[in-house]
Amino acid sequence: MALYNEMGIARDDKEGRLRAMQRNYEFFDAPHIVFIGMDRHFGPSIAMDIGIYAQTLMLTMHAHGVSSCAMGSMRSYPDLVRDAFDIDDDTGILLGISFGYEDPDVAANRTRTSREPVANAVNFCD
Repeated sequence: MALYNEMGIARDDKEGRLRAMQRNYEFFDAPHIVFIGMDRHFGPSIAMDIGIYAQTLMLTMHAHGVSSCAMGSMRSYPDLVRDAFDIDDDTGILLGISFGYEDPDVAANRTRTSREPVANAVNFCD
């Protein structure tokens, strides 16, 4: 809701919401994208490893002043990704990460949300 509000898109603005969603496929005008895939024979534990890798990659980018956006929507057209980069059919496309230097004039980039306090999300045990 915070993102759409910042972009001036009302909850009942179906056209505006569709345009916002389609920006995924323009990589939000980022100059670069990385696609992350996984051999289809691997299971959930490897998928978790890849998720950890993706987060570490994004945190490293951030540490160097590069903004990034993980995009699960990139798995919607895996054949296009495989064809463009000559990736074999045994590789499932999990996500894309668009990245570049943030443009502060873009409304979506000004969106900030609050976070749940750690104490409300984690149960610490002795």
